[in-house]
Amino acid sequence: MENFINNWLEELIVQRHYSEHTINSYRRDVMDFKKFLLEHEGEDFSMDILKTLKISDFRSWFSHRISRGLTARSNVRALSSVKSFFNYLAQRNLISLKIINAVRRPKLSQLLPKPLEEETILRFLNVDFFFDSDVDWITHRDRALFSLLYCCGLRINEALNIKAKEVDVEMKILGKGKKERMIMLLPMILERIKFYICSCPYNLNDGFLFVGLRGKRLHASFVDNRLQKLRMLFNLPDHASAHAFRHSFATHMLQHGADLRSIQELLGHESLSSTQIYTDVDDYNLLKIYKNFHPLEKS
Repeated sequence: MENFINNWLEELIVQRHYSEHTINSYRRDVMDFKKFLLEHEGEDFSMDILKTLKISDFRSWFSHRISRGLTARSNVRALSSVKSFFNYLAQRNLISLKIINAVRRPKLSQLLPKPLEEETILRFLNVDFFFDSDVDWITHRDRALFSLLYCCGLRINEALNIKAKEVDVEMKILGKGKKERMIMLLPMILERIKFYICSCPYNLNDGFLFVGLRGKRLHASFVDNRLQKLRMLFNLPDHASAHAFRHSFATHMLQHGADLRSIQELLGHESLSSTQIYTDVDDYNLLKIYKNFHPLEKS
């Protein structure tokens, strides 16, 4: 069975161009299901067992995950991972999909993205320094990175995968599923990036744009960890994260009159439905304005 799992993941890498992060998540979910069957059902992960699974087995797995503190959203992703593996096996006529296709996805509450206030984010991007213990080039790096995330609505890994030699007014970004899209850098952002490059003590010409103290590529976990500390220093809201810059970009663009289709292209969303959630955010902001400024509310 381990060979089947490895071959399935290899197919996702080669044919679907899934990222390393996605592949690790898929493997972790399938191995979690395997462990559940062994520990709670007393059955090893074999083809014979997969053929005899019932809907109740999946429900028990979901309940067990919830008892461990995992969310319904996490269960939806885990089911998707296991379904992908089952599809791989079914394509080779090894199992039937009848049972797993009958398993209902756990219900999700609609979670609206949480942008930062426009005034808050602009003030944050223009501070003199983030940590007073940092050397100057680190401050220039962080300002360039955070400004880029907000300027272009990039995912954090999209930004961290940029090579220094690729920096230009117009750039190609490699997004999810190896999908390319064009972004444009505003003059102020381009200036901040170039200022960082000039101040960086490392030669970035042949490597990644954003590096750490030792000259190695930054990782998303490091950036979010750094932002967690900055939240306290600058009194930022709890949801301030690298991804919140992307949400803020989309929300503020919509509020300033950008059309939804353009925002979809800029964000690199596959379908418009993924972008439409930002109209709900804008409706929520509209209700806040109504409540705060209506004469009857003030009286």
